[in-house]
Amino acid sequence: MNNIRPNALVIIKKDGMLLAQKGEDVATGKIFYRLMGGGIEFGESSLETIKREIKEELDATVINEKFLCPIENIFEFNSKKMHEITFLYEGDFLEESFYVEQKVKVIDKENSFAEWVPIVGIKNGDIILYPKEAVEYL
Repeated sequence: MNNIRPNALVIIKKDGMLLAQKGEDVATGKIFYRLMGGGIEFGESSLETIKREIKEELDATVINEKFLCPIENIFEFNSKKMHEITFLYEGDFLEESFYVEQKVKVIDKENSFAEWVPIVGIKNGDIILYPKEAVEYL
């Protein structure tokens, strides 16, 4: 069954770096990074999703949230056609400790980390960021 997946993602930056989670498309072998956040649950606003997802993924609190734009993303991942509507935000961590480490453990996924990656590498195309429309907001 084909579904459109609504999600909410957040841009969190520090000193020319962006916090993102590394991924790999096993069908193509392509390495990429994706913004933090996740699927919107029924009855939940996109802002509530950002707060819940960051709490679940990192045990962190997002503050200073600002809505940036909606993004419609139709793409292929692991040889499957995907379609999502993303509500893109920017924000900051309440807890300063998250700005100190180079990698942050993602609690709800085994052996997974969020990493601070250089924004210049994303903008010049050396690092792939999804959704790609988010690059203009960095």
